[in-house]
Amino acid sequence: MKKLTLALLVAMGTLSTSFPMLASASVEPETSVDNYQYSDAELDSLLAPIALYPDTLLTHIMIAATYPLDVVAADRWRQSNLHLTPEQVEQALDPVTWDPSVKALAAFTDILHTMAEDLNWLQQLGDNVLISEARVLDRVQLLRQHALNTGNLQSNDYLEVEREIEQERSVIVIAPRHRDVVYVPYYDTLIVFGLWSHAIAPVHWHHRVSYRHRGNFFWAPQVRLSSFFYFGGIRWSNRHVVIHREPVRHYYRGTPNKRVYSKGYQRWQHNADHRRARYSNRVVHSAPKRYSANRSVKVRSNERGNTRVINAKSSRHTQTSVSQNNHRNIQHNNQLKGQTSRNVNVANKPLKTPRTVTPRNSTTTRTVTTTKTVKRESNKASGQKYQQGASTHVKRAQTRDTRTASNRSSMSQQRATRNVDRSTSRDRSVSREKSVSRQSNVNRNRSGQSKSHSQK
Repeated sequence: MKKLTLALLVAMGTLSTSFPMLASASVEPETSVDNYQYSDAELDSLLAPIALYPDTLLTHIMIAATYPLDVVAADRWRQSNLHLTPEQVEQALDPVTWDPSVKALAAFTDILHTMAEDLNWLQQLGDNVLISEARVLDRVQLLRQHALNTGNLQSNDYLEVEREIEQERSVIVIAPRHRDVVYVPYYDTLIVFGLWSHAIAPVHWHHRVSYRHRGNFFWAPQVRLSSFFYFGGIRWSNRHVVIHREPVRHYYRGTPNKRVYSKGYQRWQHNADHRRARYSNRVVHSAPKRYSANRSVKVRSNERGNTRVINAKSSRHTQTSVSQNNHRNIQHNNQLKGQTSRNVNVANKPLKTPRTVTPRNSTTTRTVTTTKTVKRESNKASGQKYQQGASTHVKRAQTRDTRTASNRSSMSQQRATRNVDRSTSRDRSVSREKSVSRQSNVNRNRSGQSKSHSQK
């Protein structure tokens, strides 16, 4: 037994000395590029279900992915208004403040719902578009080239596929066969692109059973759209998305690849103020000055209507929302009001000898300030209650005065009517007495005359 225990102890000692060496040898240093850059396998997996879409539809999906809150709101609205046609949807969303690309996708119910349901996919696609728009379009062209080599991507009754060479680059342009009608293709991403060489499987979007099957594609029902849908495009020579400056009034009748070269198009720029959501660490790391710089937020005061511009600091990894900034600004304004009222009261009071106060820890000062703010809020609340009570007392006094005035007027009217009745009764009694006296006099005269006749 002793020999066995000694052998076990020696074995444990050798293992304890060898484990740190193995652990240190297995750990590989991680580079910052791997932490903040999506790999080609990840990006190809994200782009696989939409790489063969028409360029205009692909443009709207890329832009809309950078505004995830608008996508979720549009999907909820569309699910509650499924009875509307695409023309009615366009008219109903005209005054809404969503991004134009999100409003353009509202007619495609299944695409919008899929994007809103898979929030992880939506965020990752938006991150890649914000980090490197040119890299995303490069991978789209690579996937289209794979589909073209396998013979699955070609012109048909639904799509028009054109292949050109621009600036020594092979460009594959996909456009709808008819300008006013768009068909959305659904396909198996493991078959259409041929042999999938990445270890990460491509994302697959499911389709409905009722969709029409042709070749390796399933085609959704047609969606009729106005010319407004064609305000976006892709300038493949420079690998960036372009949008039209003004609303498109008429359909373009020409080569779809050349229409984005006109003067009416300009490069698309992401609106950071309209996003209303936090950016991921990868996006902030790619452009810290653009996505984590100090921004000015306009705060409108409730009393005078004046606007103040206050810098809302956003850190590199965490950013505060606009509502939180507004709340803080309102508290700051209330504190300023309290300080000004204090200064006025101090100016009216007689001067006193200054008193030296020894500063304490930061925690005590914070507690003092918090208690002061709590007292101010309680005083404000009590003042508001006092004002409400005073207003109620004034209202009650006004109602009492009106009641007393009405009672007095009614009593005076009653007294006047009583006096009139009394005067009329007195006049009647006087007239009666006069008539009685007259009748008695007449009777006396008659009796005297009768006596005189009898004597004669």
